Amino acid sequence: MSDSTQPPEGTPDSSEGEGEPLSGWGRFCAGATGLAFSGAGGVAVFVTDNQAGSVVLVLGGIVFLLMVISGNPLLSLGHGDTQMRFATRRRRVIQNAEEAPPREARSALDALSTIDPLASRDADYIRTSSMVYERLVHAELLRLFPEFSVRQEGADGPTRFDLSVVTPERYAIFVELKQLQSPVSTSVVHQVTGMAAANGLGGLLVSNQRLTRPALELLRRAQGSGNKVSTVQWRDENDSDALKNAVLDLLRQVGYGSANGQ
Repeated sequence: MSDSTQPPEGTPDSSEGEGEPLSGWGRFCAGATGLAFSGAGGVAVFVTDNQAGSVVLVLGGIVFLLMVISGNPLLSLGHGDTQMRFATRRRRVIQNAEEAPPREARSALDALSTIDPLASRDADYIRTSSMVYERLVHAELLRLFPEFSVRQEGADGPTRFDLSVVTPERYAIFVELKQLQSPVSTSVVHQVTGMAAANGLGGLLVSNQRLTRPALELLRRAQGSGNKVSTVQWRDENDSDALKNAVLDLLRQVGYGSANGQ
């Protein structure tokens, strides 16, 4: 099941720093400022070499536009770590992300973690981020393989998995998703190889992180012993070619295409 590192104890309460709602005039000013920042950042991307500055302008525009949407004021803007925090409960942003389409949800969560770095340690943020990642990968597999059946299994347990990919000829693999805050460890590889052995299927581990060296060595040993498992790093659409190739390679290992020479 997709997951992430649990946050340490002592995470600040989500209601910290809550303020009064913005007035109509305040929303107008925030909207105008957000549009100005976003426009300037968009232009700067194409006319300057200072990409970091361009990104800051765009993110600043996002902050003010979110103020218009939420009706809540900006609490602080700190230099150094560029730490900006809204005077609203991050819980509200996270809950909205749970109901939004996956791409919009990811954008909202990315913006939240940028303006509120402590959000990435929030248990609800981690859970929602993992859920959004699972939905994104599922949607991308449906787009890449419209002729296949790509199903969400949605059950936990030692022999259960997140997704299954089944061809019209009934060749099948399972997909295990891991949204992590650190590189993939040997314990994750052990889990996937164990699931492959228990289910008798080929298994693909999809994660936003790369494998550690020990985890990669363990995966190669499992493959050498006949375990049909593989892994691929998927962060966004730029990694989709690698995802597609990984699925097809694993399907070929379980027999797909052997009868018709694919």
